[in-house]
Amino acid sequence: MTESLLVRSHVGRDILQSAGVFKNERLAVWEYVSNGLEYVDPGTKPEVRVRIKDQERKILIADNGRGMAWSDLQTFFLMHGENADRRKGRPGRGFFGTGKSAAFGIADTLRVTTVRNGRRSKVELTRSAIESMGSGEPIPVKTIERDLTTDQTNGTLIEIENVHLRKIDQSSVVQHVERHISRWAAVTVFVNNHQCEYKEPPLDREFAFHPETPEQRRTLGNAELKVKVSKIKLDEGARGISIFSRGVWHETTLAGAAGRETSDYIFGETRRPPTDRQQVTNFRLRYEPLYAAEPKQ
Repeated sequence: MTESLLVRSHVGRDILQSAGVFKNERLAVWEYVSNGLEYVDPGTKPEVRVRIKDQERKILIADNGRGMAWSDLQTFFLMHGENADRRKGRPGRGFFGTGKSAAFGIADTLRVTTVRNGRRSKVELTRSAIESMGSGEPIPVKTIERDLTTDQTNGTLIEIENVHLRKIDQSSVVQHVERHISRWAAVTVFVNNHQCEYKEPPLDREFAFHPETPEQRRTLGNAELKVKVSKIKLDEGARGISIFSRGVWHETTLAGAAGRETSDYIFGETRRPPTDRQQVTNFRLRYEPLYAAEPKQ
């Protein structure tokens, strides 16, 4: 009998290949900052603090999110695993979380300390451990602490060590965070002692669009699209329409117009409010301050 053919994957190569997307400090840091902003307990105002220690070749990202239990950590380190929130029917930006690989785009060590419901766990993964696996076998993650009792509040600390960049550019991290925190309302992010704040570009014109046909309204509900035109040319990270659904930012797009004349002046957003009762509550806690500050149409 001919041996059956199987699809296999080399875990170490998968991690390092995924890490290649995070080729600089701003992309790697934002991956963990955005996780800290999104995955919070109901009623918690998200806060993330980034500490860049250039001389020590180290970056720390601490959040007050909901933290991870030991079972959540197992999912965190599962390559190509489905996002746990999405699997449970809760909307979220993540699909096949890249948190386990982002650090290795710029560094050699990832350490995760996380607290969930009075239990603290700490684990570590290194590039040397990844590269030492010559086969496709699972890579052991070093357990430093597991489910220790603690009075610390929920949250996660990410430590990225042995950064191999020539210099950790704090200003680029700040600029990247400030461009993207507009996707969330009522959040706080510090990079060292600098509090990041989104500054909307000077506005030339603004257009609002709503579903017009019965078919559109059945599909989109009471969604609203705002297209804004800036008075100045926008940096690449500030361009495009942000797509929200039920309070979750999914992506930003120019819908095929990227590179066309004047497309680098366009920004805006489209939102569809949630319908589920708990999601409505979470949406209001996190996003109503934004709407309250907007001028009435």
